[in-house]
Order: sequence, then structure tokens, then C-alpha cells
Amino acid sequence: MKVAIPTMGEGGLDCERSGHFGHCDCFTVVDIDDGKVGAVQVLENPPHEEGGCMRPVSLLADAGIDAIVAAGMGMRPMMGFAQAGITVLFDNTTPGVGAVAELAAAGALPEMGPENACHH
Repeated sequence: MKVAIPTMGEGGLDCERSGHFGHCDCFTVVDIDDGKVGAVQVLENPPHEEGGCMRPVSLLADAGIDAIVAAGMGMRPMMGFAQAGITVLFDNTTPGVGAVAELAAAGALPEMGPENACHH
């Protein structure tokens, strides 16, 4: 399973997780296999203006991502991820990318529901 984590800075497990997936600098992508974090890669996030919150949906879908971990998101991109077959996992308290990756690998993150959607 490939999980994307919105990231501030250059990306990687030692970086800070971004609270807003559409405005993150990049996505740290981790491969999870048998509950363990494996290979890590970084996908650059284009500027938010180029397609708004839907641009990351197509970027991650094209990269074969299975899930994204988000602290919140609007209903439009949440529905876009669902249509692309990308599960949206919810975590709004863990600041480090590596710690978020470990939670995802452990299956400890719930799926995001409409109650977590941002209304902006």
C-alpha cells in the first residue's frame, strides 16, 4: 500500500506534516507492507492555484497512491479522492511525518468522514 503524507519542506520521514494537504510543499509517500514502513519517495506538490484542491487528487491518483493522511479537507476533494479510489485517513494531532507513517502502517488511523470536512 502506498500512503501519501502532506509534508512541509523537502519531504521525508524527518519532516513536519502539513496541516493543509492542498498547500503542502510536497507529499512524502511511504510503502507499507505487512504493517511496516518501507520505501520512501517524495512527490512535489504543484502550486495550489493550478487546479485548486483537486490538483493533488489527480497527482496522487496518477502516482498510484492508495491512501492519504489528512488533518482535514473539504467535501469536494474528499469526494474526488473517493472517486479516484484513494482512501482518506484522518489524523490531526501527530506533527511528524515518520510518526504519521508508523500510525498508518499500524492501521491506527480512522477513515475521514464528512464530520471532519472543512467548510471553506
